[in-house]
Amino acid sequence: MGTPYLWQMVVLGAVQGLTEFLPVSSSAHLVFAEFLLGLPRPGLALEAVLHLGTVGAVLVLYGRDLARLLQVWRRSPLDLTPGQPGRVVWLLLCTTAITGLVGLAFAEPLGALFASIRWTAIQLVLTGLLLWWAPRSGNRTLPHMTWADAGWVGLAQAVSIVPGISRSGITIVTALWRGIGREEAARYSFLSAVPAILGAAAFSLARDWQAAVFLGYSPAELLVGFTSALGFGMVAILGLVRILQHGRLRTFSWYCWIVGLGVLAYAWRCGV
Repeated sequence: MGTPYLWQMVVLGAVQGLTEFLPVSSSAHLVFAEFLLGLPRPGLALEAVLHLGTVGAVLVLYGRDLARLLQVWRRSPLDLTPGQPGRVVWLLLCTTAITGLVGLAFAEPLGALFASIRWTAIQLVLTGLLLWWAPRSGNRTLPHMTWADAGWVGLAQAVSIVPGISRSGITIVTALWRGIGREEAARYSFLSAVPAILGAAAFSLARDWQAAVFLGYSPAELLVGFTSALGFGMVAILGLVRILQHGRLRTFSWYCWIVGLGVLAYAWRCGV
């Protein structure tokens, strides 16, 4: 396959930006695109640039919030009193550490599941069930989260390595089950996505650096992909927050079920 046209880069960025934050699994859509459309997954360099775009979306919308948390944390880094805003930084570090440890331990066997279109479709259906049974809301804010809360979210984020399990979906639902408020659950999910996405991209690049370097994408193409992922990522974040405010997370269940069962039926019919 030759180098993508600029409009293809816009499409790839849109898919990455929307599915990274909407609870519909970006990994499932990559697998489905490869199977149904015959499109190979983006190379490592392009994947890294698209992931940077989605991280940029979080920083544009939540960068000031993160900076404020870091500022409070720097003034009293050892103050772990519940309700202290700077405490959230330690909670995010806890979540990131657990995600990283579990992810590194199981990345290879779970990554092999990308080869199974049926397994991916089934996991997307399970994501729909997870969203359907999510609690409507909790009442605790991030500074009042416990270490157990942070640990469970970190474990949930690691589970999203499995193709078809939505990272944003499973982390938000886990936070809701732990009694965190709707908007606060989304906020924590987005903030914890920054180190998780950057870490995953860095891990992939380090594992196959030569393949990432010699892919031949032009600076203009990479810039278009980055900008598209950033813009559509912002749209996805704002849209998801609005949906959560109205308690309509179940809306995405229908999408996951229709797409997952449709792909599963098609794969079964084709005998793959």
